[in-house]
Amino acid sequence: MRDKVEKRVQLARFLQEKTGLSGKKVRALLEKNSCKVNGHLERFGSVWLEKGSVVEFFPPEVHPTTWKILFENDHFQIVDKPAGWVCSEENCRNTFKTKLFLVHRLDKDTTGALLLAKTIPVRDALMDLFAKREIEKEYFALVDGIVTQEEGMIDNYLAKKGSFQGQTIWGSAPKGLRAITRWKVVKRGKQETLVACEPYTGRTHQIRVHMAEMGHPIILDRQYASHYKSKIHASRPLLHAHRLRFLFRGELIDVTAPLPGDFITKNG
Repeated sequence: MRDKVEKRVQLARFLQEKTGLSGKKVRALLEKNSCKVNGHLERFGSVWLEKGSVVEFFPPEVHPTTWKILFENDHFQIVDKPAGWVCSEENCRNTFKTKLFLVHRLDKDTTGALLLAKTIPVRDALMDLFAKREIEKEYFALVDGIVTQEEGMIDNYLAKKGSFQGQTIWGSAPKGLRAITRWKVVKRGKQETLVACEPYTGRTHQIRVHMAEMGHPIILDRQYASHYKSKIHASRPLLHAHRLRFLFRGELIDVTAPLPGDFITKNG
């Protein structure tokens, strides 16, 4: 999280409002060197922030010892990934007791259904299904503003446009990687909309870019928007991998990951 202070406030209160964390949790994270104010490390929640101060808050990554398994057979598991966990082979080795292999990746702060193979041949077979677009994926995104259309499809090309805090920024371009997303409104709130997104391609940041370029960025996705109409505060971009559906060796797999607490709290 990187945000600018709009009025004079104490650091702990500011972080509580922005993240939804308890005061106790905020203080514990401050003690772990998780916060900078105007580029300088700050460990005391009692300090006063002046208007215009820039606060950076990066809690340590989440490495749960027990993950919820949504589905399992002899070939693979589908687990419910928490926010904060980086999809890497190293983290797979460190996190899971059994040997599992990443089939695909979700962004660090994206929650939901993650497919892990139990053997290299199964991993390769599942990756081939992804490449052939034979695995249906559905995401839920809580986006800023009221989406007036009921549904639509975005079909364009994405290319690298720049960087933000070391991360590549992608955007539409005349040439690049083709990206296709079908979307549909699920529910409208006061100044936000819950949207179901079905990406037919798997480009980096695809849904995030497509929603932002529609004029409805995913709430608290600071890489693709700096201002929001919605008053909702979140500790991460509110994007969730809701469903995986595919046929594997004659068996239809159709698995959903329940909405996480921050979605439920904020959208009902």
